[in-house]
Amino acid sequence: MTISEPMACPVDSTAGEDMECPANPGKEFDEKDLQEKQEMQEDIDHSKLLPIPAPPHHSYFGLLGHSPDLDSTLPVKSYWKFMDEYAPIYQLDLAMEHPRVFVGSRELVNEMADDSTYIKFTHRLHQEMRPVFGDGLFSAESTDKAWWKAHRLLVPAFGPIGLSKMFDDMQDLSAQLVLKWDRFGPEHEIECIEDMARLTFDTIGLCAFGYRFNEFYSKEPHPFMKQLKESIVESGKRANRPDIVNLAYYRDEQHRQDNIKNMRELCMKIIKDRDEHPKPDAKDLLNVMLNGVDKETGEKLGVDNVIYQIPTLLGGGYETTGATLCFIYYFLCNNPDKLAKAQQEVDEIVGDKVLTYDMLRNLKYLDACMKEALRLQHPVSLLTRFAIKDTVLGGKYFIKKGQMVSGIWRHFHRDPKVWGEDADEFRPERMLDVNFKELPPNSWKPFGDGLRACIGRGFAEQEILIHIAMALQKFDVKKVDPNYEMQLTGQMGVKPVNFKIRVVRRKDRTLNVGIPGGGTTQELKNTQQAKQQAQRQQQNGASATQEAKKPVSVFFGGNMGTSESLVQAFERSAPTFGLELVDNQDLDTAIKNKTLPTDRPTLIIIPSYEGRPPDNAKKFVAWIEQMAAKGDKLPPGTKFAVFGVGNSDWTHTFHKVPKLVDLTLEQLGAERIIEAGFANVKRDLIGPWEAWSEKLCMTLSGATSPTNLDRAGVDVHIEKNNLTTLPQALGGEQMAVGVVVGNRELADTSIGAAKRHIEIRLPLGSEYKPGDYLIIQGRNPDETVFRVMQRFNLGGEDVMSVQSSKKDFIPTQPMAVEHFLRSGVELAQPITKRQLAVLASWAEEGSVERTQLDKMHDESEYQQLLDRRYSVIDILEEVPGLTLPFGVYIDLLLPLSPRLYSISSSPLDPTNKSKGCPVASLTYDVFEDPAKSGHGTFRGVASSYLANRTPGDCIPCLVRPTKVPFRLPPDTKTPIIMLAAGTGIAPMRAFIQERAAIQRAGERKLGPAILFFGCRHPDKDYMYRSELAAWEAEGIVEVIPCFSKPTDGQQQQLQGRHVPDALWAHRERVWDLFQEGANVYTCGSAARLGSSSAATWRRIWSEKMGKSEGEAHEWLDRVKGERYISDVW
Repeated sequence: MTISEPMACPVDSTAGEDMECPANPGKEFDEKDLQEKQEMQEDIDHSKLLPIPAPPHHSYFGLLGHSPDLDSTLPVKSYWKFMDEYAPIYQLDLAMEHPRVFVGSRELVNEMADDSTYIKFTHRLHQEMRPVFGDGLFSAESTDKAWWKAHRLLVPAFGPIGLSKMFDDMQDLSAQLVLKWDRFGPEHEIECIEDMARLTFDTIGLCAFGYRFNEFYSKEPHPFMKQLKESIVESGKRANRPDIVNLAYYRDEQHRQDNIKNMRELCMKIIKDRDEHPKPDAKDLLNVMLNGVDKETGEKLGVDNVIYQIPTLLGGGYETTGATLCFIYYFLCNNPDKLAKAQQEVDEIVGDKVLTYDMLRNLKYLDACMKEALRLQHPVSLLTRFAIKDTVLGGKYFIKKGQMVSGIWRHFHRDPKVWGEDADEFRPERMLDVNFKELPPNSWKPFGDGLRACIGRGFAEQEILIHIAMALQKFDVKKVDPNYEMQLTGQMGVKPVNFKIRVVRRKDRTLNVGIPGGGTTQELKNTQQAKQQAQRQQQNGASATQEAKKPVSVFFGGNMGTSESLVQAFERSAPTFGLELVDNQDLDTAIKNKTLPTDRPTLIIIPSYEGRPPDNAKKFVAWIEQMAAKGDKLPPGTKFAVFGVGNSDWTHTFHKVPKLVDLTLEQLGAERIIEAGFANVKRDLIGPWEAWSEKLCMTLSGATSPTNLDRAGVDVHIEKNNLTTLPQALGGEQMAVGVVVGNRELADTSIGAAKRHIEIRLPLGSEYKPGDYLIIQGRNPDETVFRVMQRFNLGGEDVMSVQSSKKDFIPTQPMAVEHFLRSGVELAQPITKRQLAVLASWAEEGSVERTQLDKMHDESEYQQLLDRRYSVIDILEEVPGLTLPFGVYIDLLLPLSPRLYSISSSPLDPTNKSKGCPVASLTYDVFEDPAKSGHGTFRGVASSYLANRTPGDCIPCLVRPTKVPFRLPPDTKTPIIMLAAGTGIAPMRAFIQERAAIQRAGERKLGPAILFFGCRHPDKDYMYRSELAAWEAEGIVEVIPCFSKPTDGQQQQLQGRHVPDALWAHRERVWDLFQEGANVYTCGSAARLGSSSAATWRRIWSEKMGKSEGEAHEWLDRVKGERYISDVW
């Protein structure tokens, strides 16, 4: 349905965003909060204000306002026309208490998003819709108890878990449409909006209510669709007409009431069928609405409310999503190069397989096409809020209390100040992660905002991606009329008119390519899943009748993915103790409601970055500190446990943030479940986590002993030499494939680890900026893989399959053993105490092996194992007499983690292009030394893998934008000071290369730049020497090399020094630059360059300001993350 305001709108349910109610329930709270905001009136100087322009009246001498002047078939067309003439603001007299204000710039819409000044209320449109939707989520007041009950019950159902359960039904209906198109043949003209509306209507019916409207099996649309559409259109017309005029349309109103009566009858039938034939395992929303109990009130929705929710959810999503699908096809057909990119991505990710839920997250370019289409042509017209007090908009326009202000999507989504001079062009690349995350606030708002944002965002996006991916996998698509230009219709929203397409099955595609199996296949799948679940329960000692698990929330922070890996580990282990992770979000998202759960315990995993919280926990830390400063308390029943991650190289700030969180939550009155746990990533992350998380689980579950070590392991079936074609898999789910275009040595091993430079052509649609990372999925080296295979007597062509496992990285489908060991698991991670205990449990009591393993478990012996980095395979070779099943061994291992490398190139440099794709370079050390354990050679998983790649080789990789402000300043005239050592030169080279490209373009001036670059020897490891010299000659950068180990003959001339030494020697110069606003960037070892450079800056500041060392620490803490930015390891 297309309407002028977002429909069905309790909350935006994208993965991990706004998953909790954004305010406390109840009318009393909302009115009190609103009253407080209204009382905070502004002091307004009216002498400096400008009048808001308004078009002249053209009908009835203005007696009926501007309503008669609006286009009768497409009212929004008039809004667009007026904005083109009066931009960025105008007002219309639409028979309201105050003129309605319209704005068309991002800047003004951003002001509208301020909840302290503007709020989303229901208004005339909602009121006219009440006969259709009753007290459903669209038309009910936000202060209505029924609205809040439905809000709280339905939000989780539209979360990631709920959407994953709906995937199969969405795919089933898309498959029906794809098969229909295929049967009709390549000459059939497809009326796009008709088929898209049928698809989306059927999808909501099946996924939300378990009801099949069977739109693809009838010539005419289902009567309910026709009735709903007519009711909504007439309601919209009534909202746009003065009340006195509506009296003349009594026949239209009678027809609307007849439609409402017929719709209500079908809704009652759907509910009655579910009551008489319960479906406890149904994945739809009907069970939730009929049987769910609101935790706040202890009440159900009630049948009458559910009757209204059915047309609400259908009306809120089917035609808006259908129109969006049409707009996507239109823009893709008009831009064949973008269509080719989208289809190529589908071929790379899906191929000729059946689309799976896990594939959706990898369709990044397709997702960007969807976002860009929503930007250029939104199916809804206006984003509306009300002023809750007299205020000034844009610094010069007076807005009265209660006045309605509407942002026009078509205009603020094309604001050239945000989107550039090509704002009217379809360019999906601007919506890829790197660019999308850097948009100014409130630039892109297709799903509304605030309390009543669209509940169906995640649902609609998933539905769109499924359909477009399946269609592009199967067909080539083109417009029937190549000259067709978009024509629109709609009373409250817009949809295309006479837009027709043709689809032609691709030459290499058969009828059933991409089509999932029918009912029999699904039944087999369900049976197999049931068997696997029974096996898991049997392995874990669970009874046939499984008791309800206790819910736990886990909130995390982190920039590098470490905390998230611990969350995944907890999710796998918690069910063993009768616990279930029901809420998993980053900390900033989790506390948007300004509270923590009181009905379940909360586990908080948070690192400390140089004494500061990670990017996605800054708001959380600020929130609890502010509460503590005010003396506020958290609600009774708040229970927590904190696990901290840190690096001991930062001695002054080690675990500073986790300790702060732990102590502050206690100060706020929350109950600590167990003492905080801490891990040092430099030494041992997993061991302390395993011990602490097991203690937490035992405390929460009431268990009196740890999990049974005898249950460790999976049932592995090994087959000998029976596959000629082995299935391949990438280690990282979200990885794409890059291609090596160059790989060269920068420094040999004569004076340290070898250093290399590799250039990788990134996948189509990839983008990056200097300061970003490239994630590389490495491979375990051959030597380690062969050691494991030899230990378990496995052959190079053996194939493994696992019957069942709680760990998703262990394959349940046949896979080559060698491939799994090489690309699936960590083989060289230091052994943990729990792993030692499992090994000991497989040795006989009193045996030599048991004695040997028990001794290793002693603290002093274990610390020596950590010092020498013994892995599980090292221990097995130390205890050759231990009989251990291969299934137990692989169950002890962790999934192979991707490694992050700073990109050392700039996309602005014309040489960083290959075959139309961007090229990114990496600068890396090659780790290869005799293993400290004495077992073979230690080779870095990623560095040794990269070192052996040759041009043409494929590499699993993915761009990850930096989460810290490690970026060049937006103003190119801002001075920069760069401190780098060794391969820490990588991001600095990218910065300098970008500055060179900017200078050569001649459009912007550059400020001063100094690079302090630490190497060992001027002739052996002075990386990029000739490049740096050339850039210095161009005036791009001043390079100050720092050689720590020069030869004897050069000793006097070079005066061997490190970067901090040179920094101190040039302190006058760098201090002057810093005073002029310079940013400081540091990249290198945290223990060496990071720590010593920070100490030198504190020393410089103390000297210049005459302050103490303690005050210098406070100063550096203040500027870190803003003007002093580190990327250290």
